[in-house]
Amino acid sequence: MGSGGYSGTVRVTGRAQRHRLIWATATLVASCVASCSSPSPPRETLPVSIVLAGAEHLVPLLRGEVLAFRDRYPKAAEIRIVPSGSAEGMEQLVNGEVTMSIMTRELTDPEVQAAVAREGLRAFPIAWDGVAAIVNPSSPVRQISRTELGAVYRGAIGDWSELGWKQGGAVIPLTSGPRLGLYEFIEQALLGGEPYGAGVYALKSEQEIVDVVATRPNAIACVSREFVDTRVRALAVSSAIGLPYIALDRETLILRTYPLLRSISLCTRGNPPDTATDFINFVTSMDGQQIVARYGYAPATVSVRVVRTAEEAQ
Repeated sequence: MGSGGYSGTVRVTGRAQRHRLIWATATLVASCVASCSSPSPPRETLPVSIVLAGAEHLVPLLRGEVLAFRDRYPKAAEIRIVPSGSAEGMEQLVNGEVTMSIMTRELTDPEVQAAVAREGLRAFPIAWDGVAAIVNPSSPVRQISRTELGAVYRGAIGDWSELGWKQGGAVIPLTSGPRLGLYEFIEQALLGGEPYGAGVYALKSEQEIVDVVATRPNAIACVSREFVDTRVRALAVSSAIGLPYIALDRETLILRTYPLLRSISLCTRGNPPDTATDFINFVTSMDGQQIVARYGYAPATVSVRVVRTAEEAQ
């Protein structure tokens, strides 16, 4: 992904991995419709270097936002991006090691308690992302409901025959390690807060999950949309058994009709530096949300509509 043509300087620590995105063939134009105005320029205070912790696959989006912010407000303090896992980023925020942290799930009770014990936390939704249910391309299964997916991760469904594949054998469900946001997203969204079943395998990263599914015909997993590539197939998902199945593509993500969505929020402690506040105001403004859409995510703070060309409408 590119930076959208913005100029400016930003220092990013760590390596940002790039992953192929699988989108629908239709060209979509996301138009942000809202009454919000551009954020006020940063206040005249002594610049304080800002450290932003975020999931590695979100670094391109964060970098695009930082570059645009710095391009508009060149006198603002430096914002340095540090890739980290969701749990690690939260710990760094609570311990005062970073100024802001990206969260890709709801705050859990232990984190809330730890944050309140310090200065308190504030979360600002900035985008929505889709979570894909993936299988090996050799699998004949093309769709699954959230109910069935939850049963797989709970251990209530253990054989592919229960999902329509008679010769599939045992289901091998995969998830990420508990320090990544995906782990608790599945636990909250699909398991209702209940624990995983004993037969679920936890891997170190979402990329490793995709690598395993690509080589194991009877594996199934959930991963962030950005990690889906041509070696695996994303299933259409329904909200419940009997409801329509919806494929994950650019349109269903932008319009938030796909059933497996998770929020992306910027989190700070109670009294962040001025530059952090101004950056949040920028990201949640019309201009910042247009960047969110440009990088393939669904804006969280403005309304969106999809405009088709005459050829696409036919």
